[in-house]
Amino acid sequence: MVTRSEPASGSPERPSYSERPSYSERLRVPAAYWWIGLFFGLTFVTAVAFMLGELILVVSTVVTIGVIAWTLLAWGSLRIAVDARGVRVGRSLLEWPYVGAVAVADRAVRGRILAREDVFLALRPYVNGTVVIGVADDADPHLCWLVSTRDAGALLRAIEDNRPSGADGSAEQSRLDSRG
Repeated sequence: MVTRSEPASGSPERPSYSERPSYSERLRVPAAYWWIGLFFGLTFVTAVAFMLGELILVVSTVVTIGVIAWTLLAWGSLRIAVDARGVRVGRSLLEWPYVGAVAVADRAVRGRILAREDVFLALRPYVNGTVVIGVADDADPHLCWLVSTRDAGALLRAIEDNRPSGADGSAEQSRLDSRG
């Protein structure tokens, strides 16, 4: 469902999309990363600040916990969504006219793509699945998007099922195969 708001005088009219995403996933950090981060962070703080006094120990412990929590929450906030506008990964949006060929990437494909400099990366080491989304825009500096996902098959199906009619996502449409 597309809703339109009244444009400001002199500004171009832009649609506001309020449709819920057909696919949405947040790549949260697993509990093991929290335990490991807190263990090593607090061990270091305790070893260094122990001899400096109780106040410094308490303050540095609180600051360390805050920094570790902020880092892991930020790292685990990556959201992947497929909606009426296109494919969104974090703050980036690949609109439907520019979504090219899509495939699940195995280890060999992932390695070949990672060797390139012109790839948009949204990878998390704690997630095994990876999807390659070709970019069909010659003006875009990225050849493709390499995106971590917990369910690569579901993301692939969501992209293919929500692709507007007229956009086939063929390999010719994207530059993925043409650049080697």
